[in-house]
Parts: sequence; structure tokens; C-alpha cells
Amino acid sequence: MHENQRAFRWRLGFLAALAVTLIALYPQFHLQITRGKDWNGSYAFFSQDEIAYSAYVNALTQGRPRRNDPYTGRDDTPGMSQHESLFSIQFVPAYSIAIPARLLGLSAPTTFIVLTIVVAFASALAVFWLLAMMTADETLAAAGSAVILCLGTYALLYAPLRMLVGLDTTYTYEYFPFLRRYVPAMAFPLCFVFCALVWRALTNARTRASFHAALLAGVSFSLLVFSYFYLWTAAAAWLASIAVLWLIARWTDRKTTLKALAPIALVGTVALVGYFMLLAKRAPTMDAVQLLAISHAPDLSRSSIKLGLIVCIVLALAAWRKRIELRSPAALFAASFALTPLAVFNQQIITGRSLQPLHYELYIAKYLALLALVITISLLWQVREKTKKRVRSRIILGAAAIALGWGIIETSITTSRHAWASVDRDEMVPVARRLLENSRAAGEAEKQAVVLYFNLDHADLSPVIAPQPVLWAPHTPAFSGVTTEENRVRLYQYLYYTSEDMTSVDESRFEALDYRRKFLIRSLIEWGHTDPAWTVDWKPITPEEIRAALKSYADYAASFSGENAQRPALSYVVTDGAADFTNLDRWYQRDAGERIGRFTIFRVRLR
Repeated sequence: MHENQRAFRWRLGFLAALAVTLIALYPQFHLQITRGKDWNGSYAFFSQDEIAYSAYVNALTQGRPRRNDPYTGRDDTPGMSQHESLFSIQFVPAYSIAIPARLLGLSAPTTFIVLTIVVAFASALAVFWLLAMMTADETLAAAGSAVILCLGTYALLYAPLRMLVGLDTTYTYEYFPFLRRYVPAMAFPLCFVFCALVWRALTNARTRASFHAALLAGVSFSLLVFSYFYLWTAAAAWLASIAVLWLIARWTDRKTTLKALAPIALVGTVALVGYFMLLAKRAPTMDAVQLLAISHAPDLSRSSIKLGLIVCIVLALAAWRKRIELRSPAALFAASFALTPLAVFNQQIITGRSLQPLHYELYIAKYLALLALVITISLLWQVREKTKKRVRSRIILGAAAIALGWGIIETSITTSRHAWASVDRDEMVPVARRLLENSRAAGEAEKQAVVLYFNLDHADLSPVIAPQPVLWAPHTPAFSGVTTEENRVRLYQYLYYTSEDMTSVDESRFEALDYRRKFLIRSLIEWGHTDPAWTVDWKPITPEEIRAALKSYADYAASFSGENAQRPALSYVVTDGAADFTNLDRWYQRDAGERIGRFTIFRVRLR
């Protein structure tokens, strides 16, 4: 153990955090300026999954239980127990947002806007704190925090470059991926705080201070466990890496090392026991929806793995040439961060389970690889000559400027790409607010007032504000309120009521279909059919599967009856333009409708 806990100035860290935060807020500024006085208070949209998370926060803010389904309106009650879902298990971020929102009377969209500010600032400070302790250089730490957070898409660099020339990408590209709300955003700074506390536990010469740091590290890890799967598993892989490297390099101090790590392991184990108890009660559909795959295949293709291995080679060569001391705490931490991507992307070799590994690359692995790179550069640049220090400072400031500049470019490109979606959803907000007003006026009667949206994007957004369940939305299967069969039937009903023409689909030309048709067909078949970047178990949809799915829907539509129309019974229908009511009007009577902007809300009742 050694003492390296000197005090340092936070001023540069605050400046870096402010710069990152201002860049992160650009999309929201853009939306509000674009909408002007017509802005309805929505947040800038980037990831479709953000909508489901904000819907869950809205439900908690309204006082609904932890196990709730905002899309079907079903709550965990003594008479109707609900399974655990991805949302109810990862409850820490949701409650940490919902409780203040409820106390302050804030809506889910407003809290998500505030969340961007808080997370961007806190993340930059957390990285700065970690780097400042390890490098004893505030300038490098501030620049490093900008580099790590703004260059986080280096592993996905082809995406923004393709967008620059007007080409599409194969997945939903997000600016500053760590800001996806509320996961990984809310827990992201905590991941670096955890690493910093482990550093203090291992390097503090005072036993009492080391124990307190270890205890806090254990608490931090426990919070990560109930926050986001990809962060806590990455944190666990990193902790194992640093523990092994530290014990090997500092075997003579093994008793002190094990004493420092013991509180972390003990508190973390208790949290994991509770986590797996909740996981055992998960919904039967959860594994399929989350694309859990059975595989022992190694994965060495990820960019973060390659960068991590390059850092390890550089560290080894530098140690061989006596440029650095490989046993030093900073070198061991750099190596552990560099090796973590290799561990998380290949844990399935042992466990046989792979769960959407791209999430590691998007939300944590590349940041850890960049962190390893920054620490390694710091170790190689530890010189005392005044002239070299001046050159070094200029290089550091230049790197920070390049990183912030790239952050601005990346953010502006992604903002332009998603601007239409942000505007579209903001225009729909008054509809959801009207439904919210109706629910407040009618009380309990509105809790099961099912809404049919002809536009599925609007169906997805509605529970973010309104409490009424929707007939079907893209995120309906993500919660625990429906079985696989009920989800399929609800989709059938959506297609039937909206008179969606599925007979014109040519199953042999699936790839030529537009995005909406592809999505609907995938949803008719199963969730396992998705982009190969998301699961190792990917398989292309065959014409036979498409033909069978379309036939199944056609058979359902042909036999549709009054009994089908009642399960569930609709109360509202929302359109945003011309709509074909041929099938709907066979079973429901519509009122004259209420116009709100370009939308019309119809009250309907069974004939």
C-alpha cells in the first residue's frame, strides 16, 4: 500500500464538466428553438428505448407500484401479482428520479431534460476525480474527461462518418451514448466513482481510511447491481481484473490487499443475492425479449477489445524498456481497464450466456478502454523538464479541444438526424395531456380505458404522460404485463383495426420493404429476429416464416368476432391524419371526435 491521496483543485474539472454539459444540451436547445412558442415540454429524442424508461418513471411518479406495466395498465396487486421485469429489477435509477419528480410536481419529460444536465456534469466530474487521483495532474485529468466522454463513439466511428455523407447506419445511433436516459445515464457516473473508491481502498496507507473507501465501494457496486446489468457486470469484471493483477504484482502485500477487497466483496455479494432472487421471479417472456442467447463462442472483433490490447502491449513494452514501473498502482489500473472489454465480451465462453453484447460496446467498454489509454499516456509523459512540460500541456489542451470539437460535430449530426422524431413527439404531447385530464376527471374508470393509436410512435409515447393503457405499442412486450400470445393478439388487433394491408407483402423481398413493414413482420414472428450486431444468436427471417406469420394473422382477421373486440375493449382512438376505419366501425361507434392540432381523439364504444 502507498499513499497518493493528495488534495487537488477541482476548477479545471468543473470547466471540463461545464463544456461537456453544454454540448450535451444542444439537442434540447435545438428542439426548443425549432418549436419556439409551440414547444410542449418534451425532451429531445434519440433512442427509442428512452420512451419506455420515461413511461416507467411516469408510472412511479403517479404512485403506481414497482411492478407495473404502463402499456397495459396492469399493476402488482394482492389479487393480481405481476412478474419482475427489466424495469422493476433495475429500480434504483427509476426511483431516484421518480421520487424527486413527485415531490416537486415534475413531469417525466421535464425530469429527463434535467437528467441530461445532472448526468453530463456528474460524469465529467467523476472521470476527472478518478484521473486526478491516479495521475496527480489536474490538467490531464480535465482533458482526459473530455476525451473519454466525447470520443466515446470511436468504436462506432463509421456511423457518424456514414451519416456525414448521407448514408444510413445499421442500428439506432446515439450521440454521447452514456447519456441515454435513464440507463445507463443515471448509473454511469457511479461506475467511475466505484473505480475511484477501489483505488482509494487499495492505495491508502491508513487502514481506517482504506476500510471506509472499500465499504463505500461495496455500496456503490450494490447500487450498480440494481441499476443496469451492463454496468454492474462490467464493474464486476473490472474488479476481478484489478484484484488478480494487484495480487500477482504485489504478492508480498496480499494480506493487506485482501483485507481492502473483503468489504467490497461482502457487500457486493449481499446485493447479488437479492438481485438473483428478483431475477428468479422474472416474466417468462423476459429472456426472449432481451435476446438472451446460448453461446460459448469467443468474441474478439470489438473495437474496445482491440484498443485495450494495444494499451496492454504498450504498457508491456514500456515496462520492458524501463519507462514505467509495471507494479505501480496507475499501471495496474490501466492494465485492468484495458483488459475489461476482453472479459465482458468473452464471459460467455464460461457462462454459456450472451445478452445483447453490443450494449457493452455502446455504454461502458469503450469508455474503459479510453480511460486505460489516457492513464497509459500519463505514465509515459511523466517528465520533469520545464520545456517538455510546456509541450506536454499544449498537446493535452489540443487533445481536449479536438475531443470537444468532435463532440460538437457528433451531436449536431445526430440532432439533425433525429430532429423530425423530436418534433413529431412534441406535437403529440397535447393529445396525451388531454387523456391525462380525462383520467383526472373520471378517476378510477379511466385506468383501463384502452387507447388505440394508429401511429405506433405515438402509442409508445402516450404512457410517458397519460395513465391510460394502449392497445399495442413497440414496447408492449418489454414489460411483464403480457404473455407472448397476448402480445401477438394485441398486435393482430392493431393491424385489424387500422386496416393494415398485409396481403401485399412479398415474403421473398423482405429486405426491400420499408422500415415500418420490416418491424411489423419481425414483431409478428418473434423478437429473436433482429440485427446481427445485437445478438450472437441472430438468424435471418426466412420466406417460410414470413408466410406462416402472415397466414396466422389473416386467419385471425377472417375469424374476428365481437368476443375479440371486447378483449380488450377500446375507449379511445387517436389518428393524425386520414385513416381507414372500415374494420373498426364494424365493432365500435365513434363520436364526432376532438381535434387537437393535426390529431383527432375519438371516444368509442362497442356496438
